[in-house]
Amino acid sequence: KVEIVKYPTENDWLLAKQCTLVTVGKDSDKPASEKFKRDLLRARHSPIRELRFVFRLTDIPYWVSVHLCRHIHAQPYVLSQRDDRQDKYERGEAPQDTQVVMIWDMNAEELLNIANKRLCNMASKETRDVVRQMCDLVVEKLPEFCGVLVPNCVYHGGVCHEIFPCGGS
Repeated sequence: KVEIVKYPTENDWLLAKQCTLVTVGKDSDKPASEKFKRDLLRARHSPIRELRFVFRLTDIPYWVSVHLCRHIHAQPYVLSQRDDRQDKYERGEAPQDTQVVMIWDMNAEELLNIANKRLCNMASKETRDVVRQMCDLVVEKLPEFCGVLVPNCVYHGGVCHEIFPCGGS
């Protein structure tokens, strides 16, 4: 189960707009337009780091959480597998598909990077499914993200840069 706990508000977008404008000596207190939002996301300029997301991932296999934790610019909070943190739990006997809960915090730039890597067919199907659900929730709440949460080969115009391409481009 994937839930979106926090996503950018209009005030967050205004801050991103102000961060963008200050670099060219301008300011504005007017809300960010849909065009501005789409353009900023497609350009991947640094102010998108002001746009925060938090997801709650429930009952995902432990090994999928490990794939997701590899993204170093996102902060994972994953159910511990330590014996002293849970009653009647034997870490040494726990299978890798033990279901865990994870809260995952990131900015928009990292969300785009995660989509690029984890929507690729080289990622496991289970990991792709979790990230696809995340991306679908984002687009549902923030349509300006439509078309930018894509695998790397799509982002790079149909060219795959993986060492061992999946052939999906």
